Amino acid sequence: MEELAKSTNISKRRISKIFVYVFGVLVFLGVVGLTGGYLTYANETSGSAGGHTLTIEVYKGDSFSGLGTRLQKLKVIKSVLFFDIYIRLHQKFVLLPGLYTMNVNDGDQRVVDVLKAGPNEFRLTVIPGMTLNQIATQVGHIPGHTSAGFLKACSTQTFISPFLVSGSHNLEGLLSPDTYFVLPDESNHQVIQEMINQTATVATRAGLKLNGSTNSLTPYQELIVASLVQREALIPSDYAKVARVIYNRLAIPMNLQFDSTVLYGLGLTGGSPTLQDLAHMTPYNTYLVSGLPPTPISAPSYAAILAAVNPAPGPWIYFVTTSANGSETFSVTYQQQLANEAIAAQKGLE
Repeated sequence: MEELAKSTNISKRRISKIFVYVFGVLVFLGVVGLTGGYLTYANETSGSAGGHTLTIEVYKGDSFSGLGTRLQKLKVIKSVLFFDIYIRLHQKFVLLPGLYTMNVNDGDQRVVDVLKAGPNEFRLTVIPGMTLNQIATQVGHIPGHTSAGFLKACSTQTFISPFLVSGSHNLEGLLSPDTYFVLPDESNHQVIQEMINQTATVATRAGLKLNGSTNSLTPYQELIVASLVQREALIPSDYAKVARVIYNRLAIPMNLQFDSTVLYGLGLTGGSPTLQDLAHMTPYNTYLVSGLPPTPISAPSYAAILAAVNPAPGPWIYFVTTSANGSETFSVTYQQQLANEAIAAQKGLE
Protein backbone atom coordinates (compact mmCIF):
# COMPACT_ATOMS: atom_id res chain seq x y z
CA MET A 1 0.00 0.00 0.00
CA GLU A 2 2.82 2.37 0.90
CA GLU A 3 4.54 1.73 -2.44
CA LEU A 4 1.24 2.27 -4.28
CA ALA A 5 0.76 5.60 -2.52
CA LYS A 6 4.29 6.69 -3.43
CA SER A 7 3.67 5.67 -7.05
CA THR A 8 0.41 7.60 -7.09
CA ASN A 9 2.09 10.72 -5.71
CA ILE A 10 4.84 10.50 -8.33
CA SER A 11 2.23 10.21 -11.08
CA LYS A 12 0.39 13.25 -9.72
CA ARG A 13 3.58 15.25 -9.68
CA ARG A 14 4.35 14.22 -13.28
CA ILE A 15 0.82 15.13 -14.40
CA SER A 16 1.12 18.45 -12.61
CA LYS A 17 4.43 19.18 -14.32
CA ILE A 18 2.99 18.19 -17.70
CA PHE A 19 -0.05 20.42 -17.06
CA VAL A 20 2.16 23.34 -16.12
CA TYR A 21 4.29 22.74 -19.19
CA VAL A 22 1.30 22.48 -21.53
CA PHE A 23 -0.28 25.52 -19.94
CA GLY A 24 2.95 27.43 -20.35
CA VAL A 25 3.17 26.41 -23.99
CA LEU A 26 -0.42 27.53 -24.58
CA VAL A 27 0.20 30.83 -22.87
CA PHE A 28 3.35 31.30 -24.93
CA LEU A 29 1.51 30.48 -28.14
CA GLY A 30 -1.28 32.83 -27.15
CA VAL A 31 1.16 35.65 -26.51
CA VAL A 32 2.89 34.92 -29.80
CA GLY A 33 -0.49 34.82 -31.53
CA LEU A 34 -1.61 38.08 -29.98
CA THR A 35 1.72 39.69 -30.77
CA GLY A 36 1.60 38.41 -34.32
CA GLY A 37 -2.00 39.54 -34.67
CA TYR A 38 -1.17 42.97 -33.37
CA LEU A 39 1.84 43.23 -35.66
CA THR A 40 -0.33 42.17 -38.60
CA TYR A 41 -2.98 44.72 -37.63
CA ALA A 42 -0.38 47.45 -37.21
CA ASN A 43 1.19 46.61 -40.56
CA GLU A 44 -2.11 46.44 -42.43
CA THR A 45 -3.37 49.76 -41.07
CA SER A 46 -0.12 51.70 -41.31
CA GLY A 47 0.83 54.12 -44.07
CA SER A 48 3.84 55.83 -45.52
CA ALA A 49 4.58 59.28 -46.87
CA GLY A 50 5.35 60.14 -50.47
CA GLY A 51 2.49 58.55 -52.37
CA HIS A 52 1.03 60.51 -55.26
CA THR A 53 -2.10 62.56 -54.63
CA LEU A 54 -5.58 61.36 -55.52
CA THR A 55 -9.01 62.97 -55.43
CA ILE A 56 -11.55 60.71 -53.71
CA GLU A 57 -15.26 61.46 -53.91
CA VAL A 58 -17.52 60.35 -51.09
CA TYR A 59 -21.08 60.01 -52.33
CA LYS A 60 -24.27 60.48 -50.36
CA GLY A 61 -25.16 57.18 -48.69
CA ASP A 62 -21.63 55.75 -48.94
CA SER A 63 -20.76 53.13 -46.31
CA PHE A 64 -17.34 52.74 -44.72
CA SER A 65 -17.04 49.28 -46.29
CA GLY A 66 -17.95 50.54 -49.75
CA LEU A 67 -15.53 53.44 -49.44
CA GLY A 68 -12.87 51.10 -48.04
CA THR A 69 -13.20 48.84 -51.08
CA ARG A 70 -12.54 51.79 -53.40
CA LEU A 71 -9.63 53.00 -51.26
CA GLN A 72 -8.06 49.54 -51.31
CA LYS A 73 -8.31 49.37 -55.12
CA LEU A 74 -6.62 52.77 -55.32
CA LYS A 75 -3.95 51.56 -52.86
CA VAL A 76 -4.71 54.34 -50.39
CA ILE A 77 -5.18 51.63 -47.73
CA LYS A 78 -3.91 48.07 -47.67
CA SER A 79 -6.95 46.10 -46.56
CA VAL A 80 -10.67 46.86 -46.43
CA LEU A 81 -10.99 44.20 -43.68
CA PHE A 82 -8.51 45.93 -41.39
CA PHE A 83 -9.98 49.32 -42.38
CA ASP A 84 -13.36 48.10 -41.08
CA ILE A 85 -11.68 46.87 -37.88
CA TYR A 86 -9.90 50.20 -37.47
CA ILE A 87 -13.19 52.07 -37.87
CA ARG A 88 -14.87 49.83 -35.26
CA LEU A 89 -12.02 50.23 -32.78
CA HIS A 90 -12.17 54.01 -33.10
CA GLN A 91 -15.12 56.27 -32.62
CA LYS A 92 -17.44 56.16 -35.62
CA PHE A 93 -18.35 59.38 -37.38
CA VAL A 94 -20.62 60.52 -40.18
CA LEU A 95 -19.24 60.35 -43.71
CA LEU A 96 -19.81 63.73 -45.33
CA PRO A 97 -20.29 63.69 -49.12
CA GLY A 98 -17.71 65.63 -51.08
CA LEU A 99 -14.17 65.57 -52.46
CA TYR A 100 -11.16 64.57 -50.40
CA THR A 101 -7.47 64.81 -51.20
CA MET A 102 -5.63 61.63 -50.18
CA ASN A 103 -2.42 59.93 -51.15
CA VAL A 104 -1.44 56.43 -52.19
CA ASN A 105 -0.29 54.48 -49.08
CA ASP A 106 -1.83 57.01 -46.68
CA GLY A 107 -2.92 54.27 -44.29
CA ASP A 108 -6.03 53.98 -42.14
CA GLN A 109 -5.24 56.61 -39.50
CA ARG A 110 -4.46 59.33 -42.05
CA VAL A 111 -7.59 58.44 -44.05
CA VAL A 112 -9.80 58.55 -40.97
CA ASP A 113 -8.32 61.90 -39.92
CA VAL A 114 -9.03 63.33 -43.38
CA LEU A 115 -12.58 61.96 -43.47
CA LYS A 116 -13.38 63.26 -39.97
CA ALA A 117 -12.34 66.78 -40.99
CA GLY A 118 -14.80 66.82 -43.91
CA PRO A 119 -14.28 67.57 -47.62
CA ASN A 120 -10.92 69.22 -48.28
CA GLU A 121 -11.11 69.69 -52.05
CA PHE A 122 -13.75 71.42 -54.16
CA ARG A 123 -14.82 71.10 -57.77
CA LEU A 124 -14.79 74.25 -59.89
CA THR A 125 -16.53 73.91 -63.24
CA VAL A 126 -16.08 76.62 -65.84
CA ILE A 127 -18.63 76.30 -68.63
CA PRO A 128 -17.79 77.50 -72.16
CA GLY A 129 -19.15 81.00 -72.70
CA MET A 130 -18.82 82.08 -69.07
CA THR A 131 -17.57 85.59 -68.37
CA LEU A 132 -14.95 86.46 -65.80
CA ASN A 133 -17.67 87.64 -63.40
CA GLN A 134 -19.55 84.37 -63.77
CA ILE A 135 -16.38 82.38 -63.09
CA ALA A 136 -15.73 84.53 -60.02
CA THR A 137 -19.21 83.68 -58.74
CA GLN A 138 -18.38 79.98 -59.02
CA VAL A 139 -15.08 80.48 -57.18
CA GLY A 140 -16.95 82.31 -54.41
CA HIS A 141 -18.67 79.03 -53.47
CA ILE A 142 -15.33 77.46 -52.52
CA PRO A 143 -14.39 77.72 -48.81
CA GLY A 144 -11.51 80.12 -48.33
CA HIS A 145 -12.33 82.06 -51.49
CA THR A 146 -14.60 84.98 -52.39
CA SER A 147 -15.80 86.32 -55.71
CA ALA A 148 -14.45 89.79 -54.89
CA GLY A 149 -11.05 88.43 -53.87
CA PHE A 150 -10.84 86.40 -57.06
CA LEU A 151 -11.67 89.40 -59.27
CA LYS A 152 -9.21 91.59 -57.39
CA ALA A 153 -6.46 89.02 -57.97
CA CYS A 154 -7.35 88.91 -61.67
CA SER A 155 -7.05 92.69 -62.04
CA THR A 156 -4.06 93.42 -59.80
CA GLN A 157 -1.72 90.43 -59.83
CA THR A 158 0.79 89.46 -62.50
CA PHE A 159 0.28 86.31 -64.56
CA ILE A 160 2.16 84.57 -67.33
CA SER A 161 0.25 84.08 -70.59
CA PRO A 162 1.11 84.23 -74.30
CA PHE A 163 -2.19 86.08 -74.80
CA LEU A 164 -1.69 88.93 -72.36
CA VAL A 165 -0.89 92.24 -73.99
CA SER A 166 2.02 93.99 -72.27
CA GLY A 167 0.75 95.91 -69.26
CA SER A 168 -2.76 94.43 -69.49
CA HIS A 169 -4.48 92.84 -66.51
CA ASN A 170 -7.69 91.94 -68.34
CA LEU A 171 -8.11 88.18 -68.10
CA GLU A 172 -11.50 87.96 -69.79
CA GLY A 173 -11.49 84.92 -72.06
CA LEU A 174 -8.13 83.70 -70.75
CA LEU A 175 -9.51 81.30 -68.13
CA SER A 176 -10.15 78.03 -69.90
CA PRO A 177 -13.46 76.17 -69.55
CA ASP A 178 -12.75 72.95 -67.69
CA THR A 179 -13.26 71.22 -64.36
CA TYR A 180 -10.69 72.13 -61.73
CA PHE A 181 -10.14 70.81 -58.21
CA VAL A 182 -9.32 73.49 -55.69
CA LEU A 183 -8.05 73.22 -52.12
CA PRO A 184 -9.38 75.69 -49.52
CA ASP A 185 -5.85 77.00 -48.84
CA GLU A 186 -4.95 77.28 -52.53
CA SER A 187 -4.38 80.94 -53.45
CA ASN A 188 -6.40 82.78 -56.07
CA HIS A 189 -3.17 83.32 -57.98
CA GLN A 190 -2.55 79.57 -58.17
CA VAL A 191 -6.08 78.86 -59.37
CA ILE A 192 -6.00 81.65 -61.98
CA GLN A 193 -2.58 80.69 -63.34
CA GLU A 194 -3.68 77.07 -63.71
CA MET A 195 -6.69 78.21 -65.75
CA ILE A 196 -4.52 80.49 -67.89
CA ASN A 197 -2.07 77.65 -68.52
CA GLN A 198 -4.97 75.43 -69.58
CA THR A 199 -6.05 78.04 -72.14
CA ALA A 200 -2.59 77.97 -73.71
CA THR A 201 -2.65 74.16 -73.76
CA VAL A 202 -6.10 74.00 -75.36
CA ALA A 203 -5.28 76.74 -77.89
CA THR A 204 -2.09 74.95 -78.93
CA ARG A 205 -4.03 71.70 -79.36
CA ALA A 206 -6.51 73.58 -81.57
CA GLY A 207 -3.64 74.70 -83.81
CA LEU A 208 -3.37 78.33 -82.69
CA LYS A 209 0.13 79.73 -83.11
CA LEU A 210 1.01 81.28 -79.77
CA ASN A 211 4.11 83.05 -81.10
CA GLY A 212 2.89 84.15 -84.51
CA SER A 213 -0.19 85.09 -86.48
CA THR A 214 -3.13 82.96 -87.56
CA ASN A 215 -5.56 84.17 -90.23
CA SER A 216 -3.56 87.45 -90.15
CA LEU A 217 -4.54 87.96 -86.50
CA THR A 218 -2.51 87.91 -83.30
CA PRO A 219 -3.08 85.05 -80.84
CA TYR A 220 -5.07 87.42 -78.61
CA GLN A 221 -7.27 88.53 -81.52
CA GLU A 222 -7.88 84.90 -82.41
CA LEU A 223 -9.04 84.33 -78.84
CA ILE A 224 -11.43 87.28 -79.24
CA VAL A 225 -12.84 85.68 -82.40
CA ALA A 226 -13.23 82.36 -80.58
CA SER A 227 -15.13 84.07 -77.76
CA LEU A 228 -17.53 85.63 -80.30
CA VAL A 229 -18.05 82.25 -81.94
CA GLN A 230 -18.78 80.76 -78.52
CA ARG A 231 -21.50 83.31 -77.77
CA GLU A 232 -23.00 83.71 -81.25
CA ALA A 233 -23.28 80.09 -82.39
CA LEU A 234 -25.71 77.92 -80.45
CA ILE A 235 -24.50 74.50 -81.62
CA PRO A 236 -20.92 73.34 -82.33
CA SER A 237 -21.68 72.31 -85.92
CA ASP A 238 -22.17 76.00 -86.76
CA TYR A 239 -18.99 77.25 -85.08
CA ALA A 240 -16.78 77.17 -88.18
CA LYS A 241 -19.41 78.96 -90.31
CA VAL A 242 -19.89 81.72 -87.73
CA ALA A 243 -16.12 82.15 -87.63
CA ARG A 244 -16.14 82.58 -91.40
CA VAL A 245 -18.87 85.24 -91.15
CA ILE A 246 -16.65 87.16 -88.71
CA TYR A 247 -13.67 87.06 -91.06
CA ASN A 248 -15.83 87.96 -94.06
CA ARG A 249 -17.31 90.99 -92.30
CA LEU A 250 -13.89 92.16 -91.16
CA ALA A 251 -12.61 91.84 -94.73
CA ILE A 252 -15.38 93.90 -96.38
CA PRO A 253 -14.97 95.88 -93.98
CA MET A 254 -18.34 95.76 -92.20
CA ASN A 255 -19.25 96.23 -88.56
CA LEU A 256 -19.75 92.88 -86.84
CA GLN A 257 -23.15 93.94 -85.43
CA PHE A 258 -23.30 91.21 -82.80
CA ASP A 259 -25.89 91.41 -80.04
CA SER A 260 -23.59 89.41 -77.75
CA THR A 261 -20.95 92.16 -77.73
CA VAL A 262 -23.53 94.88 -77.06
CA LEU A 263 -24.88 92.92 -74.08
CA TYR A 264 -21.37 92.28 -72.77
CA GLY A 265 -20.58 95.99 -72.90
CA LEU A 266 -23.67 96.61 -70.76
CA GLY A 267 -22.72 93.95 -68.23
CA LEU A 268 -25.40 91.53 -69.43
CA THR A 269 -24.98 87.88 -70.41
CA GLY A 270 -28.33 86.95 -71.93
CA GLY A 271 -31.49 88.13 -73.62
CA SER A 272 -31.80 90.46 -76.59
CA PRO A 273 -30.66 94.08 -76.65
CA THR A 274 -33.28 96.80 -76.95
CA LEU A 275 -33.09 99.63 -79.47
CA GLN A 276 -31.83 101.80 -76.62
CA ASP A 277 -29.13 99.21 -75.87
CA LEU A 278 -28.06 99.18 -79.52
CA ALA A 279 -27.68 102.95 -79.46
CA HIS A 280 -25.66 102.95 -76.23
CA MET A 281 -22.00 103.58 -77.01
CA THR A 282 -19.49 101.24 -75.38
CA PRO A 283 -16.20 99.87 -76.76
CA TYR A 284 -18.08 96.58 -77.23
CA ASN A 285 -20.99 97.91 -79.28
CA THR A 286 -20.07 96.36 -82.63
CA TYR A 287 -23.04 98.05 -84.28
CA LEU A 288 -21.33 101.39 -83.68
CA VAL A 289 -17.64 100.44 -83.46
CA SER A 290 -15.81 98.73 -86.31
CA GLY A 291 -13.45 95.79 -85.98
CA LEU A 292 -13.14 93.31 -83.15
CA PRO A 293 -14.09 94.25 -79.59
CA PRO A 294 -11.09 95.16 -77.40
CA THR A 295 -11.14 91.88 -75.43
CA PRO A 296 -12.79 88.47 -75.53
CA ILE A 297 -16.35 88.48 -74.23
CA SER A 298 -16.39 84.95 -72.80
CA ALA A 299 -14.29 81.87 -72.11
CA PRO A 300 -14.09 79.98 -75.44
CA SER A 301 -14.04 76.20 -75.62
CA TYR A 302 -11.62 74.06 -77.58
CA ALA A 303 -14.25 73.70 -80.33
CA ALA A 304 -14.70 77.47 -80.59
CA ILE A 305 -10.93 78.08 -80.77
CA LEU A 306 -10.62 75.32 -83.37
CA ALA A 307 -13.32 77.02 -85.46
CA ALA A 308 -11.59 80.40 -85.15
CA VAL A 309 -8.34 78.86 -86.35
CA ASN A 310 -10.02 76.82 -89.11
CA PRO A 311 -13.09 78.75 -90.35
CA ALA A 312 -15.29 76.99 -92.88
CA PRO A 313 -14.84 78.15 -96.48
CA GLY A 314 -17.81 80.18 -97.68
CA PRO A 315 -19.08 83.62 -98.73
CA TRP A 316 -21.60 84.07 -95.90
CA ILE A 317 -22.16 87.47 -94.36
CA TYR A 318 -25.32 86.85 -92.34
CA PHE A 319 -26.86 84.14 -90.16
CA VAL A 320 -29.96 83.67 -88.02
CA THR A 321 -31.34 80.87 -85.87
CA THR A 322 -34.04 79.06 -87.86
CA SER A 323 -34.42 75.79 -85.97
CA ALA A 324 -35.59 74.89 -82.49
CA ASN A 325 -32.36 72.94 -81.94
CA GLY A 326 -30.39 76.19 -82.33
CA SER A 327 -28.98 75.63 -85.79
CA GLU A 328 -28.37 78.70 -87.95
CA THR A 329 -29.14 79.45 -91.58
CA PHE A 330 -26.37 81.36 -93.37
CA SER A 331 -26.77 83.74 -96.28
CA VAL A 332 -24.76 86.01 -98.56
CA THR A 333 -27.16 88.87 -99.24
CA TYR A 334 -29.20 91.02 -96.89
CA GLN A 335 -32.36 90.08 -98.83
CA GLN A 336 -31.70 86.41 -98.09
CA GLN A 337 -31.12 87.30 -94.44
CA LEU A 338 -34.48 89.11 -94.27
CA ALA A 339 -36.21 86.05 -95.75
CA ASN A 340 -34.53 83.78 -93.20
CA GLU A 341 -35.48 86.14 -90.39
CA ALA A 342 -39.11 85.92 -91.54
CA ILE A 343 -38.90 82.12 -91.35
CA ALA A 344 -37.42 82.37 -87.86
CA ALA A 345 -40.20 84.76 -86.81
CA GLN A 346 -42.86 82.34 -88.08
CA LYS A 347 -41.32 79.65 -85.87
CA GLY A 348 -41.20 81.97 -82.89
CA LEU A 349 -37.41 82.04 -82.90
CA GLU A 350 -36.89 85.77 -83.48
